[in-house]
Amino acid sequence: MGDIPSVSVDDVKNRYEGDLTVFEAAYVTTQIADAVDHALSRWRVEITSRLASGDLTPNLYKRVIANAVLRVIRNPQGFSNENDGGYGYGLRATVASGDMWFTDDDIESLAGPQNKTVPRTIRLGVERGWGG
Repeated sequence: MGDIPSVSVDDVKNRYEGDLTVFEAAYVTTQIADAVDHALSRWRVEITSRLASGDLTPNLYKRVIANAVLRVIRNPQGFSNENDGGYGYGLRATVASGDMWFTDDDIESLAGPQNKTVPRTIRLGVERGWGG
């Protein structure tokens, strides 16, 4: 991958508060590859540029990729909330499906500040009123 740092199972393991060995290494490796592909398919130019300039460090890149992987691993059932009194819970289908995603902060870390304003055209005119 050239100047793109490789992300290992250890990079994920070192950022996980649980026991990563309950998952098969191939599963974790595949999730890492998916996260890297996901990021590079969208922000490759920005990532390589920010890595070259030092605005994105190799460690931060690894952290963002690991966090995307851990979002899938930490919550495979897709819980969005859980209640105690009269027990209840909510599920988020996209999380439960194993959908991999990056937060806005992740995207800013990888690709830099995102311009969210879109230029628009407005029409101005003088209203003639009731009299015509």
